[in-house]
Amino acid sequence: QGNAEIRWLATAMGARPETLAGLSGMGDILLTCFGSLSRNRRVGVRLGKGDPFEDVINSKQGVAEGVFTARLVVELADEYKVLLPVLTSVARILCREVSPKEAVFEVLALPPWTESA
Repeated sequence: QGNAEIRWLATAMGARPETLAGLSGMGDILLTCFGSLSRNRRVGVRLGKGDPFEDVINSKQGVAEGVFTARLVVELADEYKVLLPVLTSVARILCREVSPKEAVFEVLALPPWTESA
């Protein structure tokens, strides 16, 4: 779902969907999500385990740029009138509006829709 949401926003902003399917798009997303060296992944795993937000953000493991850019993605989505429920939930966690557990339940409660649209 998150990958589809990135594609929806990028396409609304003028990107070609096939660009996101290549190494510069999909490769980057896969490394961010699954790579053991990904700082963004490390932040997400620690927050998901319940580590205190301040401890995670203040750790000396490098800057996780997603922490600071997640809210900007939501602002772009608003500007381009694109719904991004998963990415918005991530931003809400990072802005400490909801806990990771609450965000998961909110996303799972949404009605299903086609990711390829």
